[in-house]
Amino acid sequence: MNPTSRSKSLLFVIIILLITNIALLVYTFVFLKKGPDEHKKDGFTNVLRKEVGFSDDQIKQFNVLKEKHWATAKADMEHIRRIKQEIFDLTKETSVSDSAVNILADSIATLQKGVEINIFKHLKETRQICTPEQMPKYDSLMKKMIRQGRPGRPGGGPPPK
Repeated sequence: MNPTSRSKSLLFVIIILLITNIALLVYTFVFLKKGPDEHKKDGFTNVLRKEVGFSDDQIKQFNVLKEKHWATAKADMEHIRRIKQEIFDLTKETSVSDSAVNILADSIATLQKGVEINIFKHLKETRQICTPEQMPKYDSLMKKMIRQGRPGRPGGGPPPK
């Protein structure tokens, strides 16, 4: 691969990662804000209650899982944000080696992989809360969310109804 092609590839990867993380930050600050509107306050919890039929006990179990998940996710997203800031700061330099950018981009990719694995584990643990009768409803909800996307995330459709 010639240097120009490699630089374009790295730039493309960095842009994709930046867009993904900006979407995650927007989601975090816009949709996780606590407000008087019950839907915004407990949006996904209410969806689990209404569409899947979660009981109060299941909601309590889910909230414990959600807190654990977000503790890890927030730390990872902050770490990714700091590395992206480092990449941006490199744009101010007159000469930057491809290897320096590549190392930072690889760091982001590794962290993003961890974020995706954390999401997988969270969804699997949440599914385990479901009764056998609720599992098809939960699976359907997850398919719908993946297909439509969630506000502030890539694919950004409306929340499930």
